[in-house]
Amino acid sequence: MYGRFRWIIPATLMAMVQACGFSSSDVDLKRIAPEQAKVIIDGRKAFLVDVRTEAEHTDRHIPGTDALIPLQELARRIHELERWKGKPILLYCRSGNRTQHAAKLLQKHGFTDVTDLKGGIHEWMSKGYATATGPFVPPKAP
Repeated sequence: MYGRFRWIIPATLMAMVQACGFSSSDVDLKRIAPEQAKVIIDGRKAFLVDVRTEAEHTDRHIPGTDALIPLQELARRIHELERWKGKPILLYCRSGNRTQHAAKLLQKHGFTDVTDLKGGIHEWMSKGYATATGPFVPPKAP
């Protein structure tokens, strides 16, 4: 009898571990498709942040990027985004993985309106949307 049910204990343990891995902030992560992101970017309705490396940004980026803060530097540079707390922030990376981590970190620090570009710049480019090359140049203050 035990032989037929020996998978129940490991399966139950796996389910418990997976359930514990999800926090309430995971549910709150907003991800949008490039089509939606393009409307937001074109309308300047969010602060656009690239969380890739400087080399990746130089190689190809979304025009109008407001900040370049690589994910590995975000925790110590989070103060640079402080004035955007409560305002829309749109994150992008290469494929969408780093932005999920960045969004969780921002939410943990009290940022409430954080969205990430699903599929990153790769998905953006697959839709034929414009990209640019060259080093990051901060936008001029209004």
